[in-house]
Amino acid sequence: MNASPRISFWTVALLVTTLLAGCATGFGKDECVMADWRMIGYEDGLHGLPADRIGAHRAACAKYQVTPNLAAYSEGRERGLAEYCQPKNGFRAGLNGAGYANVCSGAGEMAFVDSYRYGRQIFDARTELRSTQARLRGARDGLAQTDAAMASVTTELVLPNVAVERRAYLASELVRLTQERGDLVTRIDQLSVRAQQLAINVQQLERQSPYAL
Repeated sequence: MNASPRISFWTVALLVTTLLAGCATGFGKDECVMADWRMIGYEDGLHGLPADRIGAHRAACAKYQVTPNLAAYSEGRERGLAEYCQPKNGFRAGLNGAGYANVCSGAGEMAFVDSYRYGRQIFDARTELRSTQARLRGARDGLAQTDAAMASVTTELVLPNVAVERRAYLASELVRLTQERGDLVTRIDQLSVRAQQLAINVQQLERQSPYAL
């Protein structure tokens, strides 16, 4: 799998994960006092959180004069990472648009990252397709509204007792709406073609996926 997602999406994924890792954990007094730091480390590793996540736990528990057991946390996190850093999990993380904080290492890191990137590529392709389809629906709605406006203007324009000033305004409005309609038709054609291309791309990526979707 040598295809990689857009750099912008990759950067955002890393940024989101980093921001989440830096957020306070929300531990209360009971959670801090009774904490099983090995299990907490395991859960953090299982979710692919970076090592500095312990800093958020430390900050949350400092107000209760509780210090995390770093050794137990690290041991648990390593066990969690061993499960997290599997290619199928990387694929799923990418497919769901989740971030990756460069937490995997060793021989399996490349396979994980490749799978993550492939999943992310599908996620990005699906996102772009949905965005294009939404823009296409918007353009079609705009066309319907423009057609309705043109019909209304035309109906009034042909009335016999319309004032000269009003008739001139209606004529110019009809010209404007006609141009607007032409632009919308062109936009709809372009978006339709783009949506078809993107749909084909998504289907191809999904068919070639090494994991079940």
